[in-house]
Amino acid sequence: MTQARILIVDDERTIRFAYEKLLQKHGFDVEALPDADTALERLGPGHGFHLVISDLNMPNKDDGLGFVKALREMPHNQLLPVLMLTSSTESSDVVESLGAGANDYVSKERRQQQELEFLARVRSHARTGILQEQLDKASRTDELTGLANRRHGTQRLKEEMGRSLRYERGLAVCLLDVDHFKKVNDTHGHQAGDEVLVEVAARLTAVTRDSDCVIRWGGEEFLVVFPETDVEEAAGIVGRFRMEMSGTPIAVLDGSEEIVVTISGGVAEHEEGDTLEGLVARADAALYKAKETGRNRLLLAQAGELMPIRI
Repeated sequence: MTQARILIVDDERTIRFAYEKLLQKHGFDVEALPDADTALERLGPGHGFHLVISDLNMPNKDDGLGFVKALREMPHNQLLPVLMLTSSTESSDVVESLGAGANDYVSKERRQQQELEFLARVRSHARTGILQEQLDKASRTDELTGLANRRHGTQRLKEEMGRSLRYERGLAVCLLDVDHFKKVNDTHGHQAGDEVLVEVAARLTAVTRDSDCVIRWGGEEFLVVFPETDVEEAAGIVGRFRMEMSGTPIAVLDGSEEIVVTISGGVAEHEEGDTLEGLVARADAALYKAKETGRNRLLLAQAGELMPIRI
């Protein structure tokens, strides 16, 4: 069972400490921060929290209401459960906090009965956060390989292209294809074919970096996005991957058979004025030429030419 991760945001040290210790005592993974600005930075993409507990009155970002509004403007945090802490008895404060995007509120009073109610609300909202995380992951992930699926990968590539233009940093992509994959299925069966795809995905993930995005583009095709990377560096990474694939057979069907699998690919660099479709099309053209001219090779699309990649 997934352990719920909770972020507490409160400018009063004693309050932070008290709630942090209480929640840790009851099995939650807790982090506590003193202000909204720091919390918003911590709640960037991939933060992994299932619930945020925030004070209604805090310095910076106006107050807790401003914090929640800013949080809800972040696309990846629109459904993240938020529980507001307040010592106010004014119903207008409650209405405002819920209107700003909070899911619930609790009093800061610490009588035993209210502590039990607080824990019950935390558990309920944390379960919702865990379920939302699981659903979100399923919507972004290829079921067979565990890689990013094409829909999520396309969105990630769009984001990286935007960053490349804004900060004038390199960006490269590589489109890879398993050679003669139909023959693998025809000869060894579809189960073996699936095992080959899973192993290719695992080896490709192992050779790339945490900052790279490996996508199952479709069928036996994989697209790798290399942020802040020039085309030569990207070519070196996929070149080493191609050599590792051709040199190490894949064991399938509980180890009863081994298959030598080779890879062909095309690498392209993001250029000013590129569309996503245009960038991927250049990589695809290089991939097509690599397969047409013998397979088990990589071609680099650069300055309107296709050049072999040798490692």
